[in-house]
Amino acid sequence: MKLIGKDKPIHDARGKAAGFVKYAGDVTLPNMAYIALVHSTIPHGCVKEVRTERALGVPGVYGVFHCFNTTARTYNRYRSNFAQNLPGEERVFTDYVRFVGDRVAAVAACDQETADKAARLVEVTYEELPFSIGFDDTLSGRNCLAGERPVRDEFFTEIGTQPDDDGLIEVTTVSEMPRLHHATMEPHACVVDCDPYQQQLTVYSPNQAVHGIRLVLADFLEMPYHRVRVVKTTMGGSFGAKQEWFLEPAAALIAKTLGRPVKLVYSREEAMVCSVVRGAMRGEVRSKFKPDGTLISLSMDVLLDAGAYIGNAADYIRALSGKPFRCYRIPYFRFCGRVISSNTPVSGAFRSWSAAEEAIMMERNFDEAARQLGIERIELRLKNVLLSGEADRKSGVPLENIRVRDALEQGRTSFRWDELVQADRAFNESSPRYRRGVGVGCGGHGNTYYPRFNDYGEGRLGLNEDGTVQATLTLHDHGCGTVTAMRMIIAEVLDIPDTSVYLAEGDTAVTPVDYGCFASRTTFVLGRTAYDAATALRDEILDRTAELFSLTRGSLRLENGAVRCRDDECVNITLEQLAQASMLKLKRNVCAQAQFNNTSNPGVTGVHFAHVEVDTWTGFTKVLDYLAVQDIGQPINPAMCAAQIQGAAQMGCGAALREKMTIGKDGRCTESLSKYHLFLATDLPDIRVLLLSDGRSEEGPFGAKSIGEISYVPAAPAVCGAVNDALESALGTLPYDPDCILKYLAEERDS
Repeated sequence: MKLIGKDKPIHDARGKAAGFVKYAGDVTLPNMAYIALVHSTIPHGCVKEVRTERALGVPGVYGVFHCFNTTARTYNRYRSNFAQNLPGEERVFTDYVRFVGDRVAAVAACDQETADKAARLVEVTYEELPFSIGFDDTLSGRNCLAGERPVRDEFFTEIGTQPDDDGLIEVTTVSEMPRLHHATMEPHACVVDCDPYQQQLTVYSPNQAVHGIRLVLADFLEMPYHRVRVVKTTMGGSFGAKQEWFLEPAAALIAKTLGRPVKLVYSREEAMVCSVVRGAMRGEVRSKFKPDGTLISLSMDVLLDAGAYIGNAADYIRALSGKPFRCYRIPYFRFCGRVISSNTPVSGAFRSWSAAEEAIMMERNFDEAARQLGIERIELRLKNVLLSGEADRKSGVPLENIRVRDALEQGRTSFRWDELVQADRAFNESSPRYRRGVGVGCGGHGNTYYPRFNDYGEGRLGLNEDGTVQATLTLHDHGCGTVTAMRMIIAEVLDIPDTSVYLAEGDTAVTPVDYGCFASRTTFVLGRTAYDAATALRDEILDRTAELFSLTRGSLRLENGAVRCRDDECVNITLEQLAQASMLKLKRNVCAQAQFNNTSNPGVTGVHFAHVEVDTWTGFTKVLDYLAVQDIGQPINPAMCAAQIQGAAQMGCGAALREKMTIGKDGRCTESLSKYHLFLATDLPDIRVLLLSDGRSEEGPFGAKSIGEISYVPAAPAVCGAVNDALESALGTLPYDPDCILKYLAEERDS
């Protein structure tokens, strides 16, 4: 292959490096109004009065919008396709606030400074209600209104036959994970342009589902779908933060009311508090093993705090129940999931969609089981991981050529696991201050919605007059190179340079209806769609050439941007010549369309290894070495895959060692990066990456599988396992930050 498997920069790398690329916050339109939101200052209560006189008196203010002068219609921020039957949970501006940061009002003004100034003058009177901020006070019903239950949703599933306990060793572990901020470089932003004469709204937004936003806005504003256009703008990162809708409904309502364009951009504080977070979770895992280490049964009881609104929590916790089956062989499985709603920031999508949390719980249990059984940690995993040819027991879908066992074995050798274990033991015996340890984390994920939804994609390609290719797919590039990967797939099939393919991102006025960038489906589903569309265009090119020269398709080949005859060297026509000849002589464009619906969801897995050093005097942990082994099938753009994995490792280290959003006794959440301790690139060693490409998929383009979410799944478990190995501990509450470690060491000394 000429392009597939080769390193390529992302399509807008030069523009970003030069500061030329435009983000949503850079969009400026004539006659634009700027919006500043007024957020609730209490965690739970009713709005009794909103006084706007002082704000309206500021020169340049176009209007103040609040719960008493706007629609009471509701919408669901999580809804992204028409088939989701979800109740409306939120008003754009609410009179019943559920957390500090809930939207109460907004000011629209001639510039941002004026809007911010006027917003500070809006006076809101509340009737305060009892509130809850944690698992226990929420379960007690502290914040429940009359008729409400603390548990808002409950899910139970059981797979297999419960075994006889005779001779089995039971291992129980409890893990607790805090809220996490997505920490995208670009905050949430959107611009909505209103044409009152055409009754048209155009929304510019960095998002993961242009058609999802169109659906929600059109239904909420009672507009026909074709009157709402949503354009995906350049995105500065998402990790799930930009796949739910809370800016767009507010901005669209104000734009339609004023009849002018508006811009709404969140501050970092608003992005942390008022958007979505990874929800707090507590989980108990009870496993039963044979003495030889064979896993016989697994039970999980998981509690998810959805925050102020349920949002995606019901789906999120159900998805978690299927994630163990993407990596391990589990004869009997029992799962109970409960969702509670506290007066805290709303939980939402986060990279891996619960697989990372499942892996933290699962891998902690495996480490403890290895200790109790006296079996080496990697050996215990090797005994229980899924093998090629096995199926996902929950969905029944074959996992095809899954390579998690190879990832464990090759990683063990490349990481020098056995040598490090011995070296760390000697080091720890001689060091009075530092402790070293190694950890391993395994995880699995999917590549598509299938079989939950019958996933599909649509693509259209055509030749321009100069022989370049115009491609249309509904893509949502997060900044990681999706556009480049799709161009490479198309160009490989057509045997042309990838620079000869034009491909923009999602635009509901131009690109076909699509689910969006969820479930790691882009490369697997849309990549295959691009492949099929390119194959159809290649066939069309050969057919049009055959028609022009009175030949058969089989006698022709497409090579290096030209069509040649296998038997007649005189037949040699470039794509530019063909496009023009088809228009002039055949009176038709050279174009093709393809729709692809997958019927598989192969296993995609990762195994990460971490070596850490814990300072027992300060509680700080240093990551000494890190290796990520990923089973992803054929990498389309290996450099892009490596970058995804390295970023995921950095996120995982942060989740394991530093990051948490805390809620104060007044209900206020962490609202500044100065108090939310991110793991920086300078804190890490070189992240080594090993790609296993022999476990190729049957349906993915060129055998590719997914990478974006699976690369995050094993990261935190590997680091947590290394810390517990270093301290000979069984820490269960993340993050393992200095406070956590020093508290544990103090308790050990006291005991």
